Amino acid sequence: MPANLPPEYYQIKKRYSAARTIEEKIKVLQEMLAVMPKHKGTDKLRAELRSKIAKLKQERAESRRKGGGGKSYHVRKQGAAQIALIGPPNAGKSSLLRALTNAEPEVAPYPFTTQEPIAGMMPFENIAFQLIDLPPVTAEFMKPWVNDIVRHADLVALVMDLSSDDLLDHMEGIIARMKDYDIELVSEPPEEEEEINFDRVFKKSFILANKVDSDGARDRLDILEEFYGERFKIHPVSALTGEGLDELGKLFFQLADIIRVYTKAPGKKPDLSNPIVLPKGSCVIDAAEEIHKDFVERFRYARIWGPGRIDGQTVARDEVLRDGDILEFHVAR
Repeated sequence: MPANLPPEYYQIKKRYSAARTIEEKIKVLQEMLAVMPKHKGTDKLRAELRSKIAKLKQERAESRRKGGGGKSYHVRKQGAAQIALIGPPNAGKSSLLRALTNAEPEVAPYPFTTQEPIAGMMPFENIAFQLIDLPPVTAEFMKPWVNDIVRHADLVALVMDLSSDDLLDHMEGIIARMKDYDIELVSEPPEEEEEINFDRVFKKSFILANKVDSDGARDRLDILEEFYGERFKIHPVSALTGEGLDELGKLFFQLADIIRVYTKAPGKKPDLSNPIVLPKGSCVIDAAEEIHKDFVERFRYARIWGPGRIDGQTVARDEVLRDGDILEFHVAR
């Protein structure tokens, strides 16, 4: 018998992947349970939810008895999107971070140079992307806290070494290691999962094929394309020569599925240097909420300008926005 779950269930479920603490996860699962209809089709799912809540409560109790866990890191999100750089030793993640951002990570020819997360901001037009350099990941080892940062990043860049003959082994090792932590690296996350797994997350990922300037790199790139070209977007780059780096801002913008929206006061010109960044598919009311929650409660209507728009046209709260739209809000006083 089908579960026939309501749309509210899937909206709440998305928040579970973003939850950082055990308390947050328990709260979200309880909300999912509350909106789930009660019939035979949902019996198994309801049991899974209750079981997961019980396990989380047990973890919470054990954590309190032990006085906390091991080392962990949290990198506060900044900019239009947070992009985690993962890859094998000496793939050139730190060199890319240094070439693209204002960060100054240590760059050395020996493996495992990066031991802590290092973040830098990469400018693109009137926004910026936050890149995070992480310790190397192999089939045999990954620092446990890397899992948490990858889970909460908006995008994952697989930095692969085109100078290495072990290229494919490195790819498989990283994919498998992430899967051990219930992280599925995919080009596009599915809208719905076929099976129940509350710990699993699907992370939108792509490949930065680094060191394209090295001997034999073009042949290895062809091999990488043959094995992974249908699975991931592959973009060749060189942190040393700069090849392919100028196109990364546009690539990140496209992969992040975001839009830029601007606001203006009546009779004034818009400030095009400070956009509101929203997910694709966002509506007028989503932009209002980004400004202030009070705008949502007092919202009457908005006027809009932008590509393909009738300048100054009045739109309602559910009007879907496009990149480059300019909004003029009118609220009740």
